[in-house]
Formats: sequence, C-alpha cells, structure tokens
Amino acid sequence: MKVRTSIHAAVWGPHWTAKAIGPTLEAAARIGYDYVVIPLRRFEDIEPEAIGREFVRAGLAPLNTCGLPPDRDIGASDPDVRGRGAAHLLKAIALARDMGSTQIGGVLYGPLGKAAEPLCDDAFRRAADTLHQVAEQARIAGVRLALEVVNRYETALLYNTARGLAFIDAVAHDNVSLHLDTFHMSIDEASPFDAIAAAVPRLAYFELDQSHRGAATEGSLNLVDWAQKACSAGYRGIVGVEAFSRQRMAPDHANALAIWEERFSDGDRVAEEFMQVIKAGFGS
Repeated sequence: MKVRTSIHAAVWGPHWTAKAIGPTLEAAARIGYDYVVIPLRRFEDIEPEAIGREFVRAGLAPLNTCGLPPDRDIGASDPDVRGRGAAHLLKAIALARDMGSTQIGGVLYGPLGKAAEPLCDDAFRRAADTLHQVAEQARIAGVRLALEVVNRYETALLYNTARGLAFIDAVAHDNVSLHLDTFHMSIDEASPFDAIAAAVPRLAYFELDQSHRGAATEGSLNLVDWAQKACSAGYRGIVGVEAFSRQRMAPDHANALAIWEERFSDGDRVAEEFMQVIKAGFGS
C-alpha cells in the first residue's frame, strides 16, 4: 500500500527561507517524500508565496507546524491573552494557505513547556472553545488543524491520546484532527498500539520519531513495528518522520525541544533510513 509521506525540514538544517530551502526539497523529492514540514516560527521572516514556488519547482507540497508562546495561551483566563493566541493561530493559517499548505500540526492548543500543576477544567474548555472558532477560519482557508499529542513534560493539556480525543470532542469541529508522534506516545501511553487504533478515525498525521529523536535505526523503539501496527489498525493518512540534531537547528529551537547533542550529521542518510522504515511498515 502506498501512503503519503512527509519529513521535517530540520533533518537537513535550520534554513527554510525561499532562497535556502531548495537543497532540502531536492533531497526530499529524490528520496521519495511527498511533503516537507516547514515550522512557522518567526512569522516576520516567512515569505509564503516564494516558499510555495520552491515547493512547486521541486514537485512537493508543504505542510506546517506551529506553537503558541506563553503570552498567547488560548486556554488562559485573561480574554486578552486568549485573543492574542487566536490571532497568532489565524496568522499561521494565512501563512500556510499562502504557501500552498493544507495542514498545520503541532501544539496549537497551548504553550509548550512543563506545567507547574494540572490544568483546570475551565482552561481545557476555554482552549477548546477558542480553537473551535479558529478551526472554522482554517476550514475556509483550506487548512486542516492537526493537534499533536505531546508528553506530560511538555504540556498539561493533551499528554495522551485519550485526552486528545476528549479535546477534539470538546472542540466539536470537523476541521480538527489528531497528530500522534511515536516519541511522545512511548512516554505517556500505557498501551500505545491500542491508542493508535482508537485514534485512527480522527488521525490526520502519524509521525515516526525515535526515542532519542535521532536516526530511525538507533534508539529503543522498533519503528517498523509501530508502522505495521498503524497500518493494521487501518491508518491511511499521512505518515511523517522527524529527527533532530542540535548542530542542524537554530539554538532557540533546539533549546525548546531539549535537543542537547548532535545526533547525526548526514540528513540524506537519516531521511533514507526513515523511508525504508515506512516501506517496511506500510509497504511500497
């Protein structure tokens, strides 16, 4: 079975401008990926139409990820903070649309970082209500929102699949789906393969990510097994991969993800090995 495949641009480096993205896109296309993920990090530096033209030239399509700074938390009790968060997401949606992207994944529901205490039910509801409004504007723009479930050290909101599914129910908008990542799932899922099966009807992005966030063939996760389990559960959406090495990232990005070491130096090799994992798990 042929599935659509995606890879994070950080596998090759931190430069994602229209002038710099060409070699990354050429490598991804040569290896056989369908999409490359461009993080929406510094809005003022992004020229979406120019980046989109580079994707067309390479025969690929862009996808995006995005996050929320602490002063733009859509679950905050302060309505001004929630408003800034909604505006941030709407700007990201506009950038994605103008780039030619059809999906934004990532932690779209709150700031990334260890919480001091459990999240209250009111914050859960406020975030869901705000995201419902944002999701409608995203639908109009032709951009799906895929909410990434991350581990408990990075959020107090969607830290396992059950929480993610409950949150999607609360958002109550069909333009919102889940984004599951094997790295995060290996930390916080008691039964990760059952969680994948439960999520399949609402799963838009299944991401293969090794235990140390480096090369697919190292680390403690048998990613072929994870891919086979997702395939057996009926997943037919986009299969993404990501890997991070500190020297190939912007320092603030590496710091935010706690990437302290150089895990690899050859992006092509990492991309090729992940593609082999996808083919072994889903077939070619």
